[in-house]
Amino acid sequence: MLQTPVLLLIFNRPEQSLLVFGQIRLQRPEQLFIAADGPRGDKPGEAALCEATRNGILDKIDWPCKVQTLFRDHNLGCGKAVSTAIDWFFQQVEEGIILEDDCIPDPSFFPFCATLLAQYRSDENILHINGSNFQAGKHWGDAAYYFSRYAQVWGWASWRRAWQKYDFSLRSFQHLSRSGLSKFLQSELQSIYDAKTDTWDIQWFMSVWFNKGWVITPNISLVKNIGYGKASTHTRFTPGWFKKIKYGSITDIIHPGKNSIQEEADRYTVATVYSPGSLSIRLKKIVKKNPLLYGLYKRIT
Repeated sequence: MLQTPVLLLIFNRPEQSLLVFGQIRLQRPEQLFIAADGPRGDKPGEAALCEATRNGILDKIDWPCKVQTLFRDHNLGCGKAVSTAIDWFFQQVEEGIILEDDCIPDPSFFPFCATLLAQYRSDENILHINGSNFQAGKHWGDAAYYFSRYAQVWGWASWRRAWQKYDFSLRSFQHLSRSGLSKFLQSELQSIYDAKTDTWDIQWFMSVWFNKGWVITPNISLVKNIGYGKASTHTRFTPGWFKKIKYGSITDIIHPGKNSIQEEADRYTVATVYSPGSLSIRLKKIVKKNPLLYGLYKRIT
């Protein structure tokens, strides 16, 4: 049985949620936390989908474990629903693994996280453990992982001590320099300040960044995101870099001989994932500043 607590975040996708849960079930965690946002009142049939998703997961728990649920009656939206669920999780555990309903982990993802949670439990510099890798197959160093500045949330793990640095509004960082952030990341940051984006992960990324936190990244992606498509909230279109992700397992966790940020890897991430063209950024700003266009954008995406 897996001793590390696991939080599963679900909503209205029973089939996808069960695929993710199937991997959790193989690990038989001793503590399982399940959080679900409530249905939106203007979406016919969504209440039934939310109910089917919750019941489908609960019906498949067939091993002895402590199960705790946070099922919302009303919809809070992506930002508040997820961030408060993680608050709830870390109020009860010191460290743990977090998976959303569209992120399928390789079986080795769980021992990878458990081992590194223990390895860096007391290291205040390390704030986040990635499950994903966006390096298109490039292996950095001889270890199973490297250190980065960029926190990804397609399957991840962290500690209560780290999550305490989370700022949903990001107001505590307004006075700090944005130096080092690409134009795209600065536009994402500004979208939070302007309340134009209903999300939680930009805030976590920035909380790690502004606290100068280090992030552990596996040298191959241990998590596959199956959430791209028309039904997705934020990932409707599939970017080119996504198609180049290399997936695999890590069975032998070799630690780096020297702890340092892999700057070249981060430069590659910026160039591929966090640097859309300036025209794209300008168009995004125009849309978000125009209430009519922004309303249309939200309905389409």
